[in-house]
Amino acid sequence: MNGQQFNAGFFGGINISQISGDSYQGFNKLGFNAGIFVNQLIDQNFYWQAEIKYGTRGVYEGPSDTNPSLYKSAYHIVELPLSVHYLFDEKIILELGTSPEVLITTVFWDENGIMDKSTYLDNRRFGLSVFAGIGYWFSDRMMAGLRYTNSAIPFRDPEEWNNSQYRGLFHNVISVSLAYRFKHQ
Repeated sequence: MNGQQFNAGFFGGINISQISGDSYQGFNKLGFNAGIFVNQLIDQNFYWQAEIKYGTRGVYEGPSDTNPSLYKSAYHIVELPLSVHYLFDEKIILELGTSPEVLITTVFWDENGIMDKSTYLDNRRFGLSVFAGIGYWFSDRMMAGLRYTNSAIPFRDPEEWNNSQYRGLFHNVISVSLAYRFKHQ
């Protein structure tokens, strides 16, 4: 790979997510992710990568035998991930990065359908996440990847800062995706 040339491509996949700091447990919310990337070799096995990514995350708590209520949230977010990748044996990548993000919209549901927007709590419009992942290039153009993303700052402030037990709400997202690379030098 020539250090002066860029590779570019696109990716898409699924997200499973939860929110730390709320009363719901488990990675129960299914969402999606899609975007484009460019990368460039830094050194023999290291390269940087920049992305523009759109995805959904949130919470899902469905009805059960003991509780007929439903709660679901969807946060639609545009991310700008920037990462450093280590390429091992031309096949396996390890990645570490950070991602500024912009909240586009939120939608909340209960057992009666979409909730009235006037009942929504305020969320931060701009956020920051950190992530780590692993990927496998199964051909010179196709890769399968797994990434874990966590909010670096809460997307909703704590209601009471004096309570050390409640630090705010944080997104936790596990993404599985496929990537296609247009150019490979």
